[in-house]
Amino acid sequence: MFELSLPGMIGALIGGVIGWADFKMIGGLIGAKWMKMRSEKGLANHPDTKKYGDWIQFGIWCGTQLLFPVIGYWAGLSLAG
Repeated sequence: MFELSLPGMIGALIGGVIGWADFKMIGGLIGAKWMKMRSEKGLANHPDTKKYGDWIQFGIWCGTQLLFPVIGYWAGLSLAG
């Protein structure tokens, strides 16, 4: 069975916090770029603009909130021994 270690869990917590901060930064940059691109084409008020923008944000959130804690767990586990 898979056993959880305290250093790994602390690393996962730190990874989750870093992932959240990364999501806020990267998500804001990509979201602003998406809206700028759509508004230059005159599609800022199109219903699909918001829908696809939300899907982009969701994909970024999934990537950062799933990947960073796993990397943090692995780093905490390997650093603590």
